[in-house]
Amino acid sequence: MDIYQIKDLKKPTLIQKIFGKIPVENSIIEINNLFALNQNDLINITTDKISEIEKRYKINLTNKFKEDRIELYKLTLQYYLKDLKLYNPELESLNHIKDILKLEKTDTDTILKKETVQLYKQAVKNAVKFGDIDDVEKEKLLQLQKNLLIDKDTANTIYKGVAVDEYQKYVKDFISDERLSPDEELRLKEIASNLGIDYVIDSRSKEILNKYKLYWQIENSELPEIYSDISIQKSEKLHFETNVNWLEQRTITKRFNYSGPTARLKIMKGVYYRVGSISPQRITEDEWCKIDSGKLYLTNKRLIFMGSKGNKTIPLNKILDIKAYKNGVDIQKDTGKSPFLEFSNKVDIFTLILVRLLNEN
Repeated sequence: MDIYQIKDLKKPTLIQKIFGKIPVENSIIEINNLFALNQNDLINITTDKISEIEKRYKINLTNKFKEDRIELYKLTLQYYLKDLKLYNPELESLNHIKDILKLEKTDTDTILKKETVQLYKQAVKNAVKFGDIDDVEKEKLLQLQKNLLIDKDTANTIYKGVAVDEYQKYVKDFISDERLSPDEELRLKEIASNLGIDYVIDSRSKEILNKYKLYWQIENSELPEIYSDISIQKSEKLHFETNVNWLEQRTITKRFNYSGPTARLKIMKGVYYRVGSISPQRITEDEWCKIDSGKLYLTNKRLIFMGSKGNKTIPLNKILDIKAYKNGVDIQKDTGKSPFLEFSNKVDIFTLILVRLLNEN
């Protein structure tokens, strides 16, 4: 397979013909064709041959067609990398191309690193795609690292990045239902161990996994039990406590409207006298009003509220329905005023536990 293809030179425009000019872009086309004709031995392309083209087109290649020159270098490099190894003659050829095309070493080093890193990264992806990597695959990656002239630190960085990305795919799949069972957690630990990475990548991941583990436990296993100095029955178990505001709906008068038959009599300019009967109408709305603040306790039998103004108890069997919100839970009782328990800390945990208890009562 050829690395380069012969290209046709551009024909001069009418103006260029009149003034005896030749299209300057033909200079890089001629260089491309020089590469195409000598692709089996690029060392044959000497600096003198490139200089002759520069002189004929009156250009300094250093300042012209940089992207085209880089593309010629890149095509050569990609061809040499097809067997996933760079041999010394190939490295000599690449260095020769850099010199005759007047490319900066920083540019060619960047291209070389980008191409080799991309190949190594794909090899790592293939090696860890099933959440495991054996000694044979590790040895292959080590050999590829050497063949592609990638330093150890870079190779380790690439491997860890790819392994973490692959591991996160499993995490995302396992917690797609916002639950993490013991079996799923065990599998994640196995994958992390097999890939040689940490089970929990960062504090945010740890927080999420712990939350979904607790969700699963609340719904499927023993409810978490906490201990407090509150006095409860021997048969009771305390599962949750938090500070809340106890809100109840109150009817509030917003304004008064007046209605009734009236008439207006003119007494003098700008002065009128109203006759008739007007009766006021009360316009009211129900609003949530803060009744008290205090501590809320959830046991397997009841909700206990200990406020600054008094204590309240709601047996679980008296709760008809609940609605959870970001800032608290609306409790619908079978009798009496139904409260809104306003709090923002772990509303999700409280709701899951309460739902579990209501289903069991």
